Amino acid sequence: MIQQRCSASAWMDAFLDERMHLHGLTFSSIHTIRIELNGWLRWLNARGVAWDGVTPSDIRLWLGHYREYADATMQKKTAILRSLYRWAREHELVESDPWQTIVRPRTNRPWSPRFTPSIRAVDHLLAQPDLATMIGVRDRAILELLYATGLRAAELLSLACHQVALGDSDRIIAVMGKGQKERIVIYGQTTQTWLRYYLRVARPQLLTRVGISPDRTPQFFVHPRPTGGLSYPILRLMIRGYADAAGLPLLTAHSLRHAFATHLYQGGANLRVIQELLGHSHLATTCIYARPAPDLMRAFIERFHPRGIHYDRSQRGQPRDALIRPVTSLRPVQKDHPALFDRWLVKTAT
Repeated sequence: MIQQRCSASAWMDAFLDERMHLHGLTFSSIHTIRIELNGWLRWLNARGVAWDGVTPSDIRLWLGHYREYADATMQKKTAILRSLYRWAREHELVESDPWQTIVRPRTNRPWSPRFTPSIRAVDHLLAQPDLATMIGVRDRAILELLYATGLRAAELLSLACHQVALGDSDRIIAVMGKGQKERIVIYGQTTQTWLRYYLRVARPQLLTRVGISPDRTPQFFVHPRPTGGLSYPILRLMIRGYADAAGLPLLTAHSLRHAFATHLYQGGANLRVIQELLGHSHLATTCIYARPAPDLMRAFIERFHPRGIHYDRSQRGQPRDALIRPVTSLRPVQKDHPALFDRWLVKTAT
C-alpha cells in the first residue's frame, strides 16, 4: 500500500509505473498520460484543490471548462482521470472515487474515420516522392509499407532491421503493437521490392552522409542526422508534404491504416482476418476502420431498392437465397458482427 498523503509526483510515478509494467503500455502512451495528468494538476493547483481532495463538483467544473473540446479529446482525458482515481481508491489514497457519480456523456463521434483516401488517391500519393533522391526512395518505401500493412506510425518508427524479413517467400514483419501485443504483419511483393531497394541502396547512403555506419544503427527507417533514426515529427511533416502535393490535406499516417482496412474489406476480405492484421483485440474496433465507402452504399441502394435505377424487377418476390446464390462464397461467417454489412452485398454493389 502507498502512504496516504504522498506527494503529487510520487503518486503520478507510482500510477504510471503500474500502467507500464502491469498493463503493458508503451513509452509513448505513458508520455501522453503524463501530459494529461500534469494538465489536471495545473488546473487543480490554480483553484487550490488537492489531487486527493477532488469532489464531483470539481470534476463538473473541469468538464465545463473543456466543453468546447472535441469528443475524442474529452474521451481520452476523462478515461485517464477515471483510471487514475479508480487506482487511487484501490490503494486507499482517496476515501472515495469522485468519478463514480459522474455520468459518461454521450458523444457525437461519427462511426467512420474522419478521412479515408480512395484507392486512386493513394496511388496519387505514392507517386509523389522524388525517386531520384535517396530521401525520396525512403519515403516511397515508408508510404508503401504503411498502406500495404496498416502499421501504426509508432510501430513503423520502432522497426529494427532484424524484424523485417525480406526473403522471397517471407515478406513478414514481427511487430510489437499497443499493450505490448506482438503480431505478424504480412506485405506483398510490390512493397518487398521497395523495402529491398531502400535497405540496400538508400539506407546506407543516408547514414554514411552523416558519418554513421549502417551496421551500427538498428532502426530500419533512418534520417541523415547525428542520431540516425527517423523521428515522428519528421515522419509527420513528410507525409503532410506529400499529402498536400497530392491534394489530400486531411491525410495522415493513420489515414493509410484506415485505407488498408477499408480497401481490404471492400475487396471481400474477411473481417476477422483484417482484425488480426490490424492487431485489434475487439472486432467492434475493426468495424470503425472497415466501413463500406459511400459510393458502394449508393450503388447498393440503386441495385437492390425497388426505386433504384439498376433494380432488377424480374427478381421481385424471389426468396433471398435465390438472389445471393451467385456469390455464396462471399457470405459472411457466422461469427461476424451482426451490425456489419454482409460482404456479398458490398461485393455485388461494385
